[in-house]
Amino acid sequence: MKVKVKFYAYLRESLGSEDQFECNCSTAEELFLELLKRYPVLKEERKRYEESGLDLGVLINGRDWRHLKEINSAEVKVSVFPPAAGG
Repeated sequence: MKVKVKFYAYLRESLGSEDQFECNCSTAEELFLELLKRYPVLKEERKRYEESGLDLGVLINGRDWRHLKEINSAEVKVSVFPPAAGG
């Protein structure tokens, strides 16, 4: 499948605004793990957030990756953003 990734907020500074790659992932979890492998900065950020009970926001075709099982698309749009903060 063809994967188009967009990065938001300060993640754009270290990863750029968007990227594309090919992936043989068939599940949302496989795709999420592929993102962490391809972009080590995301893995580091996720670890930092977990200490505060937060996680990266990752949407696959507009839906939270944790609520998806299989991916049945030839082309997938992924949005990655840090957790919202403030109060």
